[in-house]
Amino acid sequence: MNGDLGLRTFRVGEIHAELRELHMEDDLEGMIEGTPYLHRRFRIRQLEKRLAASRGLYVHDLDGIRADAAARVDTWLPRVRVQARLTAYWLPDGVIDDGHTELSVVWFQHPGEDPFGRLAEIVRPLDWPALARFEADYD
Repeated sequence: MNGDLGLRTFRVGEIHAELRELHMEDDLEGMIEGTPYLHRRFRIRQLEKRLAASRGLYVHDLDGIRADAAARVDTWLPRVRVQARLTAYWLPDGVIDDGHTELSVVWFQHPGEDPFGRLAEIVRPLDWPALARFEADYD
């Protein structure tokens, strides 16, 4: 299989990856009360737990979110939380099984902003081999 399914392709470092999923959620949905500080702390805990549980996840500007929480910045994170899943047919050295590599990317943006353009900006400088995880194909 050559991977040409007509999917939107993004350059991630030297790798060409295909967008498989893109989800946009209102990050404040269901929130009854709170403060920007508590919201950031809650998101940091959630994201750090996900990062610790699996390889293949990149959270854009997590250090900036941590710094804002430490400084108790009194503005809300951008309201839209976006998660994209990209795949590529690049395989790590030594892998002989059939499969692909994938990377999920999470970021926050304002409503109305173009998620595809933002994704392209975020992933262009990333190191796919260092961040992506291998997924074996099962028949």
